[in-house]
Amino acid sequence: MELTKKLAEFIQDTNYEDIPPEVLGKSKNCILDCLGSALGGIDDEASKIIIAYVKEFGGKEQATVMGTDIKTDVANAALANGLISHALDFDDYHDETVIHGTAACLPALLSIAENKNLSGKDILTALILGIDVSIRLGLGLGSYHYELGWHSTSTAGRFGATAGVAKLLNLDAEKTIHAFGICGTQASGVRQVFGSMCKPFNSGNACMDGVISALLAERGFTSSKNIIEGELGILDVLTEYPDKESVLDNLGSKYYISDISFKPYPTCA
Repeated sequence: MELTKKLAEFIQDTNYEDIPPEVLGKSKNCILDCLGSALGGIDDEASKIIIAYVKEFGGKEQATVMGTDIKTDVANAALANGLISHALDFDDYHDETVIHGTAACLPALLSIAENKNLSGKDILTALILGIDVSIRLGLGLGSYHYELGWHSTSTAGRFGATAGVAKLLNLDAEKTIHAFGICGTQASGVRQVFGSMCKPFNSGNACMDGVISALLAERGFTSSKNIIEGELGILDVLTEYPDKESVLDNLGSKYYISDISFKPYPTCA
């Protein structure tokens, strides 16, 4: 079962015009919710530290750190904004996989879109595809993945950020496959850090690694071609009971961003 290849082809072949209006509408609400959560999270102590970090050590002025006048390189912007978006734990989530889909994906997309002056349609398409990939992988990993102690927003979320950035960069399926491989070997984040600054740091890392993975693949960096389904791939290593069928179930007709929930309170679901 060529899961990695089929997801990569899906990303390459799906365009804005293919996505139902109600799905596009939901994606706009996800963006508003994430930006609101980020603006509320600017004054969190973890946010202040990461902002100070990228201000001191950041590279080229390519993308903006949310709520500030600071510009840094695209990877550091994704890191900072991913953390800020999840700092209050007020951002959206997917109930079954416990993945905070937008915070683990949108900051990566905004950094690339700002740097390359891309359109709102580009961002919406990439966000929908990115969240879809992350949740599909989360479903494939199953609840046991989370029970083992993995932070699915960080592990599966990385694939969503990678998928979305790959779409923004217009990578072909072959390069997207390699981007997934680069992403997969970085996939980490454990629940032991919950309650500390490292929980939102996991989200920031997912965004940053998504940017780096796609940019490296764009330049010809290679990796495993079956990082998801391979004998020592994600579904073999990070869970005991993988559900490979769910990864591709209704691919292209079911968009999991539609199942994203918004929080009335900043608590875990």
